[in-house]
Amino acid sequence: MKRGLEDLEKLKIDFKRFIFGILFGIVIILAIFLLNRLEFFFICIILIALSVYELFSIFDLNKYRYFILPEILSILVAFTFIFLTPSIFIFVVFLSIFLIIFKNILFFKNDAGKSLFIDIFSVFYAGFFISYLLKILDLDSGRLLLMLLFILVWASDIFAYYGGRHFGRRRLFFSLSPKKTVEGALTGFLFAILTALVFRIFIANYRGFTLFSFTAISVLTVISGMIGDLAESLVKRIGGKKDSGFLIPGHGGILDRIDSLILAAPSFYYVTLFFLNHKN
Repeated sequence: MKRGLEDLEKLKIDFKRFIFGILFGIVIILAIFLLNRLEFFFICIILIALSVYELFSIFDLNKYRYFILPEILSILVAFTFIFLTPSIFIFVVFLSIFLIIFKNILFFKNDAGKSLFIDIFSVFYAGFFISYLLKILDLDSGRLLLMLLFILVWASDIFAYYGGRHFGRRRLFFSLSPKKTVEGALTGFLFAILTALVFRIFIANYRGFTLFSFTAISVLTVISGMIGDLAESLVKRIGGKKDSGFLIPGHGGILDRIDSLILAAPSFYYVTLFFLNHKN
């Protein structure tokens, strides 16, 4: 009886995860192919703001006086990185760190140690890394490339989750995430690459990547995504939380949904840029 109830509960969780995962995916796909540059940046702003808030929530610092400045600075860093010159971007990064240190000295003496490092971490982890989505969009054939990035991350996450559920035996990093397994990671990795190779059929002639370069981009992106997933697990472990939030039923918070993407996006951008510059 107890086993039956547990199986039913797992089915409910899987159903929620499937439905809301599909809805989230549809929103992202529509954003990639229908929105212009500024409109897509607005989507990035939403992701950045929610991610910063959840980072502070993980450490029980979710009152506005803690996260409002890092949110503003994260968005400002992303804006200057995307739209303005490198010198202005570097100045804004310096200004952000200066203001964060000043804020913690002036206002949060009791929480200065914890708040100071989360402030700085959130600006780079959320604001800077997420902004690479728009950098990818700005590349030649950027919409297709951005779609490839999401396909790689989604396929890796989905197949790792179900591969671990059905075949998982050996723990991957038990101290960080007890449910992640070696079998799940390998399943996610292999099927993500296979899914990407199927997607290559539709963009090979349009993009011009060789099989080697396409595979290299896919492999490095998937590995980066897995590290990004573990990085968020590390943050949650330090903060003593199971999920980053409750925004997406069956998934947790927005960070739980895009954790792989946060490190995968810059990796994908630079590896793709390398092969674009060395096509000939």
